[in-house]
Amino acid sequence: MPVQEIIVNLLRGAAGLLGQLALIFITVMIIVEVLKHYHILEKITGLLTPLTKLAGIHPEGNLPLLAGLLLGIGYGGAIIIDSAKAGKLGPADIYLINLFLVICHSLVEDTLIWLAIGARAIPVQIARLVLAVMICWLVSKGIKSGSSAFSARH
Repeated sequence: MPVQEIIVNLLRGAAGLLGQLALIFITVMIIVEVLKHYHILEKITGLLTPLTKLAGIHPEGNLPLLAGLLLGIGYGGAIIIDSAKAGKLGPADIYLINLFLVICHSLVEDTLIWLAIGARAIPVQIARLVLAVMICWLVSKGIKSGSSAFSARH
C-alpha cells in the first residue's frame, strides 16, 4: 500500500472519529441545557443519597457530585464552587466530592467516547465508581477521626 493511500485512510478515519466525538459532545451539551431548564438535576439528586452516605459525603453534595458524574468535572466544579459560596458544603465535603470526581467523573461522556472507539466501557466505569466510593469512605473515616486537624489544614 502506498504511503499516500495510508495517509488518506488515516485522515478519513480521524475525520470520522472527530465527527462522532462532535456529535457526542453537542448531544451532551443539549441534554445539559434541557436538564438545567427543567431542574431535573435537582430532582434526581435524591437517588445519590445512598451512594453519598456510604462515601461520607453530606446530602448537600449530591447535586455537584451528580453533575460531575454525568457531565464532567467542569460542570461539577462550577456547582461545587456555588455550593461552597452558599455555605452548603464544608471543607471535608468539598474535599471528598473532588476526590470522588478525580477518580470517577463524566460517566456518560466517557462511556460514549469509549464506545465510539470500540472500548469496553461499562466494566471500567463500574470499577471507577466502586473505587471512588471505597476510597472516599476510607478518607471520610480518617477525616472524621481527626476533623479538627482537617479543618485547620483545609
